[in-house]
Amino acid sequence: MDLSRKDFLRRAGLGALGLGAAFASSRLFGQETGTAATEVIDGERVLKATAVPQSGARLISQGPGFGRRIALTFDDGPHPTRTPKAMELLKERNIYSTFFQIGQNVSYHPEISAAVLAAGHEIGNHSLTHPILSKLPEERVAYELQRTQDLIGEATGFSPVWFRPPYGAFNLKAQGALAASRGLGVTLWSVDPNDWKEPGVDVIVQRILSETRPGSVILCHDIHGQTIDALPRILDGLLERGFEFTTISGFLGAPYGTPGALPAGISPAAPLAPGIPAGEPATKDPAAAPKAVPA
Repeated sequence: MDLSRKDFLRRAGLGALGLGAAFASSRLFGQETGTAATEVIDGERVLKATAVPQSGARLISQGPGFGRRIALTFDDGPHPTRTPKAMELLKERNIYSTFFQIGQNVSYHPEISAAVLAAGHEIGNHSLTHPILSKLPEERVAYELQRTQDLIGEATGFSPVWFRPPYGAFNLKAQGALAASRGLGVTLWSVDPNDWKEPGVDVIVQRILSETRPGSVILCHDIHGQTIDALPRILDGLLERGFEFTTISGFLGAPYGTPGALPAGISPAAPLAPGIPAGEPATKDPAAAPKAVPA
């Protein structure tokens, strides 16, 4: 069945779980809720991420609504050929992006993750196996987050500070502390071209160019050929419209002030118990048959 992410979340019943409402109004979140605030980071005024009192986690779906800055983000990599191609196209235009990477794919292609970071891009956590986290028990969600932190750290020496839940499916009220206790803020998006459905290069380009506004967080996927084929026109079209590119941390800094910091009232995550917790994972390996989940 071919569902949009909004339809997926509606049918999964996530609207009652705490994140669904924020996702459904993601383009407005933090700007029209009366909770928007700014702070100065490295001499530049930026939008503060919005705190969620129930969990202590911070959720963002876009950056500041002033200026012309936008964030182009890529999910589901690293891919052995398409991620390097995306990096090449970005480098030609001196653009930096945030790559939300699946831990399992990092374990298959650690050298590509290292190259992404070395090129000046940001890496975010996109879970270990790309499951529907809102349907998993707490122990499995903790495992998905922590193992991805570990694998990215082993590959790059860097520990992500932003996490994007697969499908946007995350019970922020019940599961937010699992992210916050690892120093992770939660990142959604405000522009979704549904490039994962491969609707055609022209459609992907048109959707992004028509929907992008100052402060937009654009969702793309660096494992799909149509996305990479569309990327030159996307980048050039956005540059021609006067947009400036930044990373998620370029918009907001670290979610809790400094990298590695935790929100007030949140204790550091406990070490993982031995073994792999129950919870059937999804598998998004872009280059090979499914392999065992890294222990």
